[in-house]
Amino acid sequence: MGRPLLASPALLLASLASLASLAVPGTSAAQGQPTLSGAWTASALSEQWSIDTWGEACGPRPRPQGAPGGAVQIQQHGSELSISGAGRSWSTAECWEQMPGLARSKHSASGDARSWQTRCTTPPNDPRRAVVTTTTQATDASIRMVETGQYQFIIQDTTCSASVTRTRTYTLVRREGEAPPAASAPPPAASAPLTASAPPVASEKKPAAPRTCDAPGEPARLEVTPSRKLMRPGERFQFRALVMDDAGCALPTRPAWSIAPGPLASAATVDATGALSLGADAGEGTLGLVASVAGKGVTVAIEVTSPDRYDALLATSGLNEAGESDQAAVAVIAAGTIGGRTTAGEDVGRERKNLFVAIVGGVAACLGFAGLILLRRGRRRAGELEGPASTGGGLGERGGAGADDAPASSGAALAAPAAGGAGPVGPAPRARGKICPTCGDHYPGEAMFCGKDGTQLVLLN
Repeated sequence: MGRPLLASPALLLASLASLASLAVPGTSAAQGQPTLSGAWTASALSEQWSIDTWGEACGPRPRPQGAPGGAVQIQQHGSELSISGAGRSWSTAECWEQMPGLARSKHSASGDARSWQTRCTTPPNDPRRAVVTTTTQATDASIRMVETGQYQFIIQDTTCSASVTRTRTYTLVRREGEAPPAASAPPPAASAPLTASAPPVASEKKPAAPRTCDAPGEPARLEVTPSRKLMRPGERFQFRALVMDDAGCALPTRPAWSIAPGPLASAATVDATGALSLGADAGEGTLGLVASVAGKGVTVAIEVTSPDRYDALLATSGLNEAGESDQAAVAVIAAGTIGGRTTAGEDVGRERKNLFVAIVGGVAACLGFAGLILLRRGRRRAGELEGPASTGGGLGERGGAGADDAPASSGAALAAPAAGGAGPVGPAPRARGKICPTCGDHYPGEAMFCGKDGTQLVLLN
C-alpha cells in the first residue's frame, strides 16, 4: 500500500509535465503568426461615385480617379502596415483619401495586426464637410482595403452632395525572410550568363506623349516613371517626371526631388533632374524617392539588392526586363473637385468677396473725399454769413430812434429772439444742423460723424 502512495506524486508531476509540454507549443503557435512584411501585388484601385445632389454651381461632377495596380512592398511595424508602390505610399494608420484639410479623427487596430479602421473628417469650421472611413482586413496571404466617403458643401445656395466607395486588394508574392522561389530553378539563370554578369540597362521608355497647348493651365497632375525600380549598389538611374494641367497639357514645371528618410537614405543621392545614384557600399532594402510640386508629392519605391540575388528577385518582382515598373506614380496637384482636391467654388467665392470689399472700400473713400469738400465749402459759407450779421447788428445799434421806421436788419432779426420778442426768425448759421451724405440722417451742429456708417457729416445749406 506504501508504493502507490509514493507513486502518486510522481504521476502528478508527470501529468503536469505533459500538460506543460502541450501548453508551450500552443502558446508559441499563437505568438508565431507570420509577418506581413514582404513583396506583394496590388490590384487596380476601384472607385465608384454616387451623386446625391449636384447643381451647375457645383462644377464638374466627380468621376472615378482609380489607380493602376502593380508590385508593392509591405513593412509591418508593430500592429501597423506601411505599403509603398503601385503609384503611392500608404499606411493602415491613415485614410487613402488625400483631400486637403482632411485629418484623422479616430483610429483602431487589432493586436494581431489583421484588422484596422481609420476615420478622417474635415474641421468643424470648414465649409466642405467630409467624412471618410477606411477599413482594412488581412489574412496571412491577402489584404483588402475598403474606403467609404461622404462629401457635402454649399456653393451659391446650391447643395453639392456625393459619396464614394474605393476598394483594393493585395496578394502575397514572397514573405520577408523566405527563400526566393527562383533559387530552386538555377538552369534559366545559368542559360543567360550575359544578363547575370552585365549590369541592367536603364530603360528610357517615354510615357504617353502629353498634349501640347498654347496656353496651358495650372499644374494639376504629376507623373513619375517608373513607379518602382530594382537596382544594385553602385548603379545610377534617371527617373522621368511629367507635370500636366487638368486638360493633359504638358507644363515646363520641374518637380523637387529628395530622398525619403530610411535606412538607405545616406547611401543614395539625387540631383535636380531626378537622376538617382547608389553608393557602392549600399546595403539591401527599400529606398524612397520623393518628387513634389506645389506641396503635393509622390514616392517612388527603389528596391536595392545584391548582384547575387538580382536575377532571382527580378523574376518574382513583376517588373520588366530592365527592372522597372510599367506604371507611373501619380499625384494630384490642382484643386477642382472633391476626392483629394478642394472645390473651385470656394476659390470663386473668395474672389467675389475680395472684389466686393474692394468696391465698398473705393466707394467709401470717394464719399469721404466728397464729404470733406462739402465740409470745407460749408465752413466757408458760414464764415461769409457771420460777417454781414455782425455788421448789421452794429448799424442797428447806431440807428438810434430812427431805426423804428427803417426795415429790420439781419442783426435786429437775430437779436429779437434773444430778447424774447416776437417776429420773423431768420436762419442762424450757428444753429444750423448737419446731414449725413450717405444715409441722409440729420444731426446737431456739434456732431462730426454719422452714428450709422461713420461718414463725416456736412452742414445743411
